[in-house]
Amino acid sequence: MSPRDTKSSVTADNHLATSLALGDEAAFAALFDKYSATVYRYAWGLADARDEVPDIVQETFLLLWRRRKDVRLAESTMLPWLLICCRNTAYNLNRTRRRSEPVELIEPPLGSPARSQREEHDRAVEELAWILEEIAALPDAERRLCELCLLEGRSYDEAAAMLGISQPAVRKRIERTRRKLRASKNAN
Repeated sequence: MSPRDTKSSVTADNHLATSLALGDEAAFAALFDKYSATVYRYAWGLADARDEVPDIVQETFLLLWRRRKDVRLAESTMLPWLLICCRNTAYNLNRTRRRSEPVELIEPPLGSPARSQREEHDRAVEELAWILEEIAALPDAERRLCELCLLEGRSYDEAAAMLGISQPAVRKRIERTRRKLRASKNAN
C-alpha cells in the first residue's frame, strides 16, 4: 500500500461516513467489511466469554447504524470510534453477566472443568494485561507498529506505507520488538 493508497483509504472513510449519515446501506456494508475483523480481534481480548464476541461485534456495528448521523471521524478513520464502542459494549456485557452469574462459594475441585476454565481465563486476562502494558511502554515507533500489525491486523507492507518506512525495516522492528517482549516475559 503506497502513501497514495493510504490517502485514498482516508478519503474513502470520509466518503463512507458521509454516505452512511444519509442512510446508505452499501456504505455501512463497506465499513463492516473493512473493519469487522479488527473489531472482532479487539472484542476477543475484552470479552469474558468467547461465545459473546460475535454479539459484541454485532452490537458495535448496530450502534454505528443507529448513531450514523452523529458519528465523527477521528484522524479521518472510523476505526477509533468503532473500537471505543466495542470496548464499552464489551464492558457493559461483562458487567451485566457478572451481576447475573451465581457466585461460587466453594472452590471447584482440582482437575474439574470449572477450575480449569477459571485458571485458563485468569491466565489469559493476566497475559493480555501484561502484553498491553508492555506494548504501551514501547517507544512510539515500535508501539505504533505493534498496534498496526498486531491489533489492527495490517500487513507489513501496509504498515510500512502508513509510516513511510520500508517493509524490511518494519519486519526487522517487529522481530526486534518480539524478542524484547519474549525477553521481558522470561525475566518475569
